[in-house]
Amino acid sequence: MAEHRLWRRREYTFLLFLSATLIWLGVGVSLGWYYTFTYYGKTGLPMPSPEPCAVLLLYYFSVLNVSTGIQAVHWLVVFPLAGGLWAASLILVAGRMKLPRPSFVDLYGRFSLAALPLALPMPAMAWLAGQRDGGFVWQRMLDVALRHGGTGPWWWLTPLYFSLGLIALALQLILYRRSFPMPPRKAVLHYPLGGIVLILASCVFGMIAALPLRYGLE
Repeated sequence: MAEHRLWRRREYTFLLFLSATLIWLGVGVSLGWYYTFTYYGKTGLPMPSPEPCAVLLLYYFSVLNVSTGIQAVHWLVVFPLAGGLWAASLILVAGRMKLPRPSFVDLYGRFSLAALPLALPMPAMAWLAGQRDGGFVWQRMLDVALRHGGTGPWWWLTPLYFSLGLIALALQLILYRRSFPMPPRKAVLHYPLGGIVLILASCVFGMIAALPLRYGLE
C-alpha cells in the first residue's frame, strides 16, 4: 500500500510538472507573437508578472547569433526555466526566513496556472499572423513568426496583453498567499526578496548558459 501511494505521488508530480511546462511553453508562444507584432512598431511593454520579466533577462543574457528558427526555440525554452527559477527563488528565500514552504513542483504548477491568461490569445494571434488577401496562409504565419515578414501592431494589442498580465499577476498573488501562509508584514518582505533573487539568478543563468550555447550553435 505504501509503495502504491509513493508511485501515485510520483505520477502526480510528473504529470503536474509536465502540465505546468506545457502551459509555460504556451505562454511563450503567445508572448512570442506579441513581441513579434510589436517589434516593428516599438510598442511592446514587459508584462507585469515576474516570470515574463525574468524571461527577457534570461533570453538577452544568453542571446545567440543564429537562425531565427533556433532563436524561436531558444525563446520558448526560457519560459519554463523562468517559471522554475521564480518558484525556486521564493522557496529559497522562505527557507532563509524560516517560513513554511510548499514543494517546488506544487508551486511551479500553481504559478503556471496563474500565467494561463497570457496564453489565451495564442490561437487568435497565429490566425492574425497568417492573414493574406483576406484568408489564412500557413506560410505567411511562419514568415511572421520567424520575422521574415511583418504585420501589426494593432492599437489594442498592448492594452490586451498588459491587462492579461495584470490578471496573471493578481492570480499569482492569490496563489502565493495560499502557498506561503505568513503574516502580511513578512510577505511584504518575502515576495520582493524573491524577486531580487530571481533577477540575479536570471542574469547569472543566462550568462552561464550562453557559453556552451554559443560554442555549440554559433
